[in-house]
Amino acid sequence: MPRGYKWSPTARRWVKEKTTEEIKYEERDDGESWALLISYWRWYPDALLDLLEDDNADFELALIQRMNLRILARYKETFITGSRGTSKTYIATSSKYLDGILWPGEVMRYFGPALNQLAPIASQTYKQIAKNYPLLAEHYRVTSDSKENFEMRSDYGSVFSVAAMRGDNCSAVLAEEVGQEEKGKAFDHVTFAAVVLPAVRLTHRVSKMRDPLHIDFKKAYITSACTQQNKTFQYRLDILADMAAGGNAFAVDYPYQVALLSGIRDWSWAEDLRRKLTPEVWQREMESNYTGTSENPVIRDSVLTEAKKLTVMETHHCGDPEAIYIVDYDVSYEDGAKNAKCALSVVKLTPQKEFLKRDRYLKKIVYVEDMRPKGHMEQAIYLKRKWQDYCMEGGAGTYLVIDGWQYGKAVVEDLMKDLHDGLPPLCCYDHKFYTELELDGALPVIYPIKATPGNDGVHDPDSEMLRYAELEFEHGNVWLLTTDIYKGVEAYKRHHGIKDSSDDGKIAIPYAKTKEMLDQIGNLKKKLSGTSWREERISKNINRDMWSCTKYGLRLAQILEYKMQRDAAKKKSSWAGKIEQYQRGIAGKRNLPVSRTIGYRGGRIQDD
Repeated sequence: MPRGYKWSPTARRWVKEKTTEEIKYEERDDGESWALLISYWRWYPDALLDLLEDDNADFELALIQRMNLRILARYKETFITGSRGTSKTYIATSSKYLDGILWPGEVMRYFGPALNQLAPIASQTYKQIAKNYPLLAEHYRVTSDSKENFEMRSDYGSVFSVAAMRGDNCSAVLAEEVGQEEKGKAFDHVTFAAVVLPAVRLTHRVSKMRDPLHIDFKKAYITSACTQQNKTFQYRLDILADMAAGGNAFAVDYPYQVALLSGIRDWSWAEDLRRKLTPEVWQREMESNYTGTSENPVIRDSVLTEAKKLTVMETHHCGDPEAIYIVDYDVSYEDGAKNAKCALSVVKLTPQKEFLKRDRYLKKIVYVEDMRPKGHMEQAIYLKRKWQDYCMEGGAGTYLVIDGWQYGKAVVEDLMKDLHDGLPPLCCYDHKFYTELELDGALPVIYPIKATPGNDGVHDPDSEMLRYAELEFEHGNVWLLTTDIYKGVEAYKRHHGIKDSSDDGKIAIPYAKTKEMLDQIGNLKKKLSGTSWREERISKNINRDMWSCTKYGLRLAQILEYKMQRDAAKKKSSWAGKIEQYQRGIAGKRNLPVSRTIGYRGGRIQDD
């Protein structure tokens, strides 16, 4: 075989072997070598920062920082959950500065909890980057640096700015502290979803043609961990799911130990924070664990997340004769100051086959909505129509639960009237309330909730309703609709064979409202009042109407379970007849002499 040659089966001849050799870029002046260098730096941006690092830089890049730079450069959507002290903002901002140089014309937006908080952070980070990498900073001109705005531009059309303006256009967005929840400083998810995300729509073009090498519509999220009911947690789950499916996404969580092992921070810093932070805050800020909402949550976030198992909502009775439906309703009246709303949810009860749960129903929240208040008669007509939707023929097995105090009392009284709707009138369950208003042939399906503080045992104690709801959620006996609206709509349409999209908005309502209800639950905490617990809102601006009506429905489910257990106890088992016969036999022998035992000898009982 000739030296330096190899046999090519395709060409059927000896061909010269290609040898690798080092390219000395400084000795070449052609455009191809620069293109190779730029492509390398686009994939390994930390290598470019190494070249640009000043001799008097405050610190060098650590391993975790290099990894963050690479994932921010290579993926369309990234979600970084890191502990305090790992310089997430510094690295993410540096990544955007590099994008503006390596991809001329890149328009990048920087969004965070509040503009007056974000602009100083952007300005301070710029000064740190300019000190460590002066050659990088020289490519930009700062055009605005104030308390509420920061903007800089390159000579080649790249822009990095703090902005949130409807109708904007940009190539990418960097979302800072998306999990921040402090009162008055929480991340504005509404503006982010309605204004910022729709603006990420520019594509990178070369000679008027779309650049196939460029990753368009980049979205980067950086934060410390937050509660699981925060919208941020769902962003993270979506990106994790896309990442697991092999999509162009990457998510990473890392705790404070990474900062220590990387040499970014030292042990004494972490120990000082451990002593001063509460365990829950420590878990979120330093361990990067997404935790519960408060110290005494009404229902733990992890339990609520696990309960979201239903994908198909129900607007009518499913046709199963064993299913029991409870239409729950929280009555309200017009009150603009408090933004009060009426709320409705539907609880579907089905028997469970497991031995340990045979005396408990599986409670599926199959429908949720709220609406502006109307007159009490209009509410009664609406409720009866909803009740009819979940009835089988005859109306048995479907109940209506209403808050029976104050304004709700008028709605209950209206429901007990003949509404001339072709349906029989209604009356209260077990004929317990308002018996003087009952009409002939009325169906006993209304349960007016008489919620009372404490635990008086007379009406429906708040503490008992709270205890039961928490217990049933913890034991997995309550299922909720999924909060993934797209997934829910698709599952509903597939289940019912719907092909068109004309009713997608209507179908999406229960899934969206379930998400709102979870936000309401997340805003509640338990507070000890005397000897019993009561729920208290953390933020007074968030209502709890959808949660309240669901809690009322679970109260009636508890009563129906008690009834089921009593009925089961009354049924005679297959041994009942034998036991009764044996008891009669013993009674007939009462006149026989009864022996007395005097001792135990060799295994027999001896008589006198």
